[in-house]
Parts: sequence; structure tokens; C-alpha cells
Amino acid sequence: MFDSLSTALHLITSVDPLLLAIVARSLAVSATACVLACSLGLLLGAWLGVARFAGRGAVLMVLNTLLALPSVVVGLLVYLLLSRSGPLGGLGWLFSFKAMVLAQAVLVLPMVTALTRQTVEDADAAHGDQLQSLGAGPLLRSVLLAFDERYALLTVLIAAFGRAVSEVGAVMVVGGNIDGFTRVMTTAIALETSKGDLPLALALGLLLLLVVLALNLLIVAVRHWQRSAEVVSDDAGVTAPAGGEQVLAQKSTQALVPVPPVPPTVDSRRLSPFIPGPLLTLDKASLCYGTAPALHATTLQIAAGERVALVGANGSGKSSLLRLLHGLQTPAMGSVTARLRLRQAMLFQRPHTLRASSWLNVALGLGLRGMGQTQAKALAFQALHRVGLSHIAERPARTLSGGQQQRLALARAWSLKPDVLLLDEPTANLDPHAKREVEALMSELAQDGITLVFASHNLGQVKRLATRVIYLERGHVLADLPVAAFFDRTLLAQTSQAAALFVKGELV
Repeated sequence: MFDSLSTALHLITSVDPLLLAIVARSLAVSATACVLACSLGLLLGAWLGVARFAGRGAVLMVLNTLLALPSVVVGLLVYLLLSRSGPLGGLGWLFSFKAMVLAQAVLVLPMVTALTRQTVEDADAAHGDQLQSLGAGPLLRSVLLAFDERYALLTVLIAAFGRAVSEVGAVMVVGGNIDGFTRVMTTAIALETSKGDLPLALALGLLLLLVVLALNLLIVAVRHWQRSAEVVSDDAGVTAPAGGEQVLAQKSTQALVPVPPVPPTVDSRRLSPFIPGPLLTLDKASLCYGTAPALHATTLQIAAGERVALVGANGSGKSSLLRLLHGLQTPAMGSVTARLRLRQAMLFQRPHTLRASSWLNVALGLGLRGMGQTQAKALAFQALHRVGLSHIAERPARTLSGGQQQRLALARAWSLKPDVLLLDEPTANLDPHAKREVEALMSELAQDGITLVFASHNLGQVKRLATRVIYLERGHVLADLPVAAFFDRTLLAQTSQAAALFVKGELV
């Protein structure tokens, strides 16, 4: 054994021509197969991650079954296709480089497709609504999510190459293990071991282990790279303000990146608040998630200029109502009506940012609505300046603090020039300073004529910002009052005892 190992190491260190040829051929076959499989598998998997169609469950079941398909079975199937009596026999590929590439591509394709599908589907469940809110359809959403999960997908590609380069069954069946022509590392190891030529087999085995080790180290490096790119800053260099208003007042004294002027062709007009009639109307609208009801026959109207707060316990239906108003959900019964040409934007509790610069994250929604690159960039910088972030416009959005990311999300929403801005717990995960910053920005947006509808557990925030309060419980609207009346315990108790108890409990 030691003699064989010593000879094997000598073959490696002396760069034996036969050894080098086998290794080069093996890497070429697997790399070519992975390029082909990944080109199709990434696209197909990303599409399956967001697509919803009849029979999707059956397709995924077949796909997951193919993951466990033995390599010799794949080799047999490809052999039957390429044999003289097979449908592709006329190509003359059997026992050739092309046949081995095809076999490994077929073997790796289900793996790439399934893992890409799962990665994109998980990302879509977490962030798809935000991209849909910005105007991305299913196909574009799948592309954006795949781009955003590129580090995870890169590990999928590396793992796929490792699967291809280390398999033996398929390339043995369709390649024939012909010396100097179709012999690769795995088939050569099997043959040389059976012949008793252990030094060559050991040398090839050691090199195969080195290839697999290199692939694993590359996966670790990619994951480390991803984590280092997502380190959240601690707002170094930014003085913690005593209040959000001070932050906005100090924006002009910050070291700002020059803000490009917005071209005059940018349409910034909103609907006139003086046009009579509501902006949004729900008429006996009900919403269900599967068989679980979320909203029950809800009827209400949102008028221009209002600042409507949605309050209630967790699971009361606040987020569901916002999603229904924004068109992210379709009512099971009843209807949701928006005024013609109404512009809406939504701020989510945990804003999603792509792995890109801050200004590009703001410009994303503008680009999805058809705005040109120059105009979108100019308006994105203007929006970041508006929320006091133009000095970090070039910084990756994922490196911003929680408060900065929420302000960036507000900039993205403001850049769309909405008539109605919907906000789902906009300050729920922020520290007190960041909360004051976001509240100050919300007040500024309301002064600009934007109608606000926001969900909040913070009754102090509701008092400061709202003109009207809607209390929900288990999907039912139990109170809909002006803010002063809602916080008048006598008046509120006359409308809803449940709402009065809720307010009392929250204020204790």
C-alpha cells in the first residue's frame, strides 16, 4: 500500500501525461455538462419558484423523484436514446465526449432545477409581495429573486459540478471508458483498480479528492463572502438625534453626495385631493387564506388626505386589510375599488432590499414602471436626499441599519409619487431614535398631500399621526372613528367595548 501511495504521489508531482490527460478530460466533460444543465436549470427553477399553475404539485413531485435517480439509470436512458436503433442514433454520439456530456447534464439538471426552485420560492415567500408592489410580474420577479439569491445559487452550481465530476455510472455506460478518448477519473479509477494498477488509481483518487475539497472550500468562501456583504452597519459617523425632526432639519448640513436634477419629463403629478369621492372603497370584502378567514364582509372608504391608523391585536386583520387595499390579495367575496389612475405604494414591516446600492434599490420601482435609467437615477437621488440618506447613496443597501433601511424604503415609496401610501408596522423593529425619524418622515409625506393608511401597535404613534382610527378584531371592523373620539373612553365604549378594553390595556 505504501509503495503504491509513493508511486501515486510521484505520478502527481511529475505531472504524468496520462494522468494529466484523464484529469483534463474529466474536468472538461463535467464543466461542459454543468454549463448546459445550469443554463436550463436556473431558468426553469426560478420560473417554478414563482409560477402557480394546475398540476404544479405533480411537476414538483416528479422533479424531486428525479433527484434520487441513480447515475447508471441515467446512463442507460441516454444509451437507449443514442444507440443505433434509438431516436437520436443518427447523431453518432454514443461512446464519445458528447455522449458523456449529455449524460451528466441529464443527471445534474434535476438537482440544479430543484434547488433553484426551492431557493427562489423561499425568497418569493419572504419578499415577493414587495417586488409585486413595485410592479414586478411573476417572470421579472423570478429573475430579480434569482439575482438577489446569487450567492446561494452559486453554491448550487458548485455542488452540481461536484456531483457531475464524481459520478461513475452514467459516463461508464455511454462513454465506454475508451483509453485516450472517453476515459475520465472515476471510470479510470474503477478500471485500474480492477486491473491491479493501484498507483494510477490512487493518484486519480487523490486528485479527485482534491477537486472535491477545492469545491467545498469554494462553497465556504462564497458563504463567507455573502455573510461579510450583509454585515449591518451601526450608523458609524451619524450622530444619534434627540428626535426625528432634528434629523430632517440637519439634512442640509450632512456631507451629501451631489443630487442630480430631475429631468423635466418626470411626471410627478398626483391626483387632485379636491376631486370628490373616495380614493379606495371596500364593499363587503372578505378575505381567506385557504379555509381560514382573515377579513369578514368589510365595508369602508379611504378619502384623500386622510391619515388612517389600523389598530388591533396580532392576527386581527390589519396586514390583510392593507394587502387587500393594495391589490396583493383578491377578495373571496365583495369588491375593492380604486379611483381611476390612483397611484399606490406600500411600505412593509421588514423592507426588502436587493444586493445592490441604495440608490439602485430606490430606482428599481421607477424602472419597473417604465422610467428611463437617467430619470430613475436622478429621482432616486432626490428621494434619498429627501429622507437624509443621499450621503450613503452608493453604499450597498444590505449594509444599512434597520432605521436607515426603513428610511430607504420610504424614499423608494415617495419616489413613486403615490396618492396613497400603505404602511405595515413601519416602526415595529426600530429603536426610539429611528422611530422618531420615520414618524417625522411620515408627517412630511402627509403634508405633501399623500394619504396614509398604516397599521400600528403603538397608540402613542397613532395619536401623533392619525386623523382616523379603525379597530379590527378577528377580521371584523368594530370601530371606525376620528382619532379624538377613539381615544375618548366614553365615546369609544359606546361604539365598541372590545376596542375600549384594547385601548385601556395598551395604555396601562
